Amino acid sequence: MLLRRVMEHCREQNWFAVLLDFLVVVVGLFVGLQIDTWWEGRRDIRLEQVYLAELAEDFAINGTRLQGRIAESEAILRAMVALQEQAVHAMPDAGGDVLGAYVRELQNMPTFIAVDRAYNNLAGSGDLKLIRSRELRNALASYYSRSEVIELVQQTHEAELVHTFQPYIIAHLDYAAVAFGRLAEFPLPAAVEPGLLVDALPTREFRNIVTQKWIIMSDLLNQFRNQLERNNEIEALIEASRAT
Repeated sequence: MLLRRVMEHCREQNWFAVLLDFLVVVVGLFVGLQIDTWWEGRRDIRLEQVYLAELAEDFAINGTRLQGRIAESEAILRAMVALQEQAVHAMPDAGGDVLGAYVRELQNMPTFIAVDRAYNNLAGSGDLKLIRSRELRNALASYYSRSEVIELVQQTHEAELVHTFQPYIIAHLDYAAVAFGRLAEFPLPAAVEPGLLVDALPTREFRNIVTQKWIIMSDLLNQFRNQLERNNEIEALIEASRAT
């Protein structure tokens, strides 16, 4: 219809009408593009809010997990300090069950694996650009990069469990006295030589083993605490982004 009218105006050499027709076309295209752009913008904002809600869920879980790993690490460190204190006594003043519980912590290695469902969806789909806050995007990338470093540190420390702590327990103690993660459903018999722990306590090798565990757990505790700070910062950024 419009094309026919333009051709008629051209045959009639009504150039003013041709100009008006041209302006109608241009304005129509401009308005249509603006509506499309507005609609896509609204869609992107709605999708961003969905992603932000998913990120909030993931980081709430990560925060809870980190708090748990921090509490575990602090308990292990307290046990190592208590063992060192007992080791300098001519005769330990803690009972065998208490000492055994402390030594069991040599085998406890808290592990944090970050929940990354929402971030992987964002990065894998190319939708990370929908997160309008550059600060949040950078914080997310830094957080998950740091999580990979923590996993590598944990793997190194777990190797110490296999190559240092468990071999020492097997060689010098009655393992049944300090077995970690016992199940009530399948109880072990009582240790045959529970007194080995008291004998090992004042030796240099035992003190060095305990100190090595203390060093490892101090490192992990710092890693967990720093990551929890990052986690809290990201939760605040997510909340701010959801409010805009």
